[in-house]
Amino acid sequence: MDKFSPKTIEALGYYVYIYSDPVTKVPFYVGKGKGNRAFAHLHDGSESDKARKIAEIQARGRQPLIEILVFGLDEKAAYKVEAAAIDLLGLKNLTNKQAGHESSLYGRIEVSELDARFDHGELAESDFLEDAVLVKVNQLYRNGMSDFELYEVTRGFWRVDKSKVEGIHLALAVYDGMVLEAYEIAAWLPAGSGMCAARSVCQAELAHRMEFVGRVANRCIRDRYVGKGVSGLYAPGSANPIRYVKAAYSRKALVEIHRVLEDVELTGEKREWCSSFSFYDPQQDDPYGLENSLNELLDLAYRGGFVPVDYEVVYQSIGKDDIAARKASKKELSNLSDHQLVSILGYQFRDDHFDNGSWIRTYVAKGLAYHYFHELAARWGCL
Repeated sequence: MDKFSPKTIEALGYYVYIYSDPVTKVPFYVGKGKGNRAFAHLHDGSESDKARKIAEIQARGRQPLIEILVFGLDEKAAYKVEAAAIDLLGLKNLTNKQAGHESSLYGRIEVSELDARFDHGELAESDFLEDAVLVKVNQLYRNGMSDFELYEVTRGFWRVDKSKVEGIHLALAVYDGMVLEAYEIAAWLPAGSGMCAARSVCQAELAHRMEFVGRVANRCIRDRYVGKGVSGLYAPGSANPIRYVKAAYSRKALVEIHRVLEDVELTGEKREWCSSFSFYDPQQDDPYGLENSLNELLDLAYRGGFVPVDYEVVYQSIGKDDIAARKASKKELSNLSDHQLVSILGYQFRDDHFDNGSWIRTYVAKGLAYHYFHELAARWGCL
């Protein structure tokens, strides 16, 4: 048999079909189509794996076993069924050259990954603690990729702004609006500098592209970004796979500020010195060199984003005017957003602007600055 009757064609609509060895009944090809598409491969004279397999069967005096897996579909549904069948049988076990249409979107996928795709928190620019480059891999990703394969398709080759990426040390692999993985970038190199097993670009194109080398980021960085949505960071209809994000706060600054404040918190003599600090007493004894180091922290806090321009508005949204001057309870802390926590710190720092020395004398001496920085450090995986 090499064609359907007109009545059968009318009843079939779009369908998905399978070619199998007539003796072993093992499938070797999955396709979709309408009309007499299922028979078209019988006369394929190409050098494809599928054509060679069919020719081998015909040389034995047989014909491939052709079965309709499902019919009565529209074209979109047929694509999905085809993709599911290929994923189930395994592309490596078939003569199909590629996975089914949109297989990476609708095909076989582990349940936790699927759940994360539809139920994930969304990242805003204010959530970034590192400058980052977001890399869309929609055209290259497929479900079931190995960790190495995902790294390879993420790292190159891309048209990027060299002046921007050379200062960026975090790359996020993005598929369908969700971060799949985070990479610490060791270096940006001209495209083609290293081996890239995942893709190829003609030599002329390499001159205008770059690649990075690196490794999977540490746990605290991955916990912050991986599995989160970033669709809102791309302009509607944007086709550019590259998106640069500037950090709202500096993780490095937080670590340094927390380190110094913790040292003061754990040393009674240093807390005592802070409580008696006076900006207007240049003769004050300073055996620990705290004045310089703490004033340097003030500058670091401003540069690190911990005095946001909207700190007053956000602070007022907390609804507790005294919270900066006391240690919030665990319950209160749990109800504060990261931005509200930062606004408390901003309030403390700006208070020093109006009363020189008050940050050291009040907020450091009483452990208030440490209290809120410690909460941020715990949330951001910096402890």
